[in-house]
Amino acid sequence: MSKYDVIVIGGGPGGYVAAIRAAQLGGKVLLIEKDKVGGTCLNRGCIPTKALIASIKLFEKIRKADSFGITSPNPTIDLPKVVERKDQIVTKIVKGVEFLLKKNGVEIIQGEGKVVGEGKVEIKKVDSSKLLVVSRKLILATGSTPASIPGITLDGKQFFTSDEMLDLKEVPPKLDVVGGGVIGLHFAYIFATLGSQVTIYEALPDILAGVDEEVVALVKRILGRKKIEIKTNTKFTKEMSRGKTLICVGRKPAQKDLKVNDKMETETPGVYAVGDLISQKLFAHVAYEQGIVAAENAMGGSKTYNYDSVPYAIYTHPEVAGVGLTTGAKIGKFPYAALGIAQAMGEIEGFVKVIADETNKIIGVHIVGDEATTLIGAATIAVKNGLTLDQLASAFQAHPSYPEGLHEAILSSLKKGLHSIN
Repeated sequence: MSKYDVIVIGGGPGGYVAAIRAAQLGGKVLLIEKDKVGGTCLNRGCIPTKALIASIKLFEKIRKADSFGITSPNPTIDLPKVVERKDQIVTKIVKGVEFLLKKNGVEIIQGEGKVVGEGKVEIKKVDSSKLLVVSRKLILATGSTPASIPGITLDGKQFFTSDEMLDLKEVPPKLDVVGGGVIGLHFAYIFATLGSQVTIYEALPDILAGVDEEVVALVKRILGRKKIEIKTNTKFTKEMSRGKTLICVGRKPAQKDLKVNDKMETETPGVYAVGDLISQKLFAHVAYEQGIVAAENAMGGSKTYNYDSVPYAIYTHPEVAGVGLTTGAKIGKFPYAALGIAQAMGEIEGFVKVIADETNKIIGVHIVGDEATTLIGAATIAVKNGLTLDQLASAFQAHPSYPEGLHEAILSSLKKGLHSIN
């Protein structure tokens, strides 16, 4: 019977990062994964959707080529080739993760792991054979699956999850998107750009729950110009489907009612859990950090995790990103239309919004506009480290650049704006 320091069940973002970190700390580590390493994010989520979106954004840019002085008549898009490119990218990154695991000395077994006793895991391998292994510590990272709606069967023909949508090679004339969260908006944007008549159904009063209200308002106007219809306060039923329907109403953990403390340890000593299995925020970057915390503690450390300063990123066109609170004592805004680089790049829609408390500490930043998902990196550092408006105001940015928008929003909050009215 093989013995390990740490066994990780699940090779998604939380799992494979935990395995690598535990191995870096000198542990003998086993990673058990029933499918491919990388989990939902790499194989059926973050990366493949962004690969599709990259093609869609380029297609949009080419269609606007005349405004840049370039003649490009009648551009067309070949969806099967777009999907093929997506698959190639995913395959390449999966191989990269496998390489990292092996180079860090992590043993990988393909199969399903089941905890059968204290420190004991039974593995049902792909050839149906079984193997029993033991470990000092266990890290559970078995993820989540798409949630559904009562009365609707996700058949992959009429009613789809995001998994099936990623492989769709024909553009549906009509597409219903049930769920106005990040996943719903990504696919609504993709297929509306490709020519589908898209309707978003959201049971809540508004789309993008938890996102800054001004950001949501602008996003809705942009979606409206793309002829995407949004129906809020609407509970979708099977009879409302007009053809192909994407159901993206959240995800459910692979194991219910599992709880952890701030060290990612479950109620069972020596057993940790990370990622979608237990997380309040289902982001790959949250799973990464939780995986590190769990691994270090499994190897004798005392690291903690909290949900402060978790950024989000939405890859529509324009992009949306944010971190921290949406209300505070001081607010500064700067429009992309007043940003030189945005004018030069032909991307003038959007704004940067900075929120601070009464002591001038930055507590939130929310952006809609080109390169928003890049800009949010610096903002996250500021919020995480409790930096003040004055500290960021003193760090001037290169011209012309998008970070100038963040700098100008900070100046605006201090009533010192130079390129917009305070």
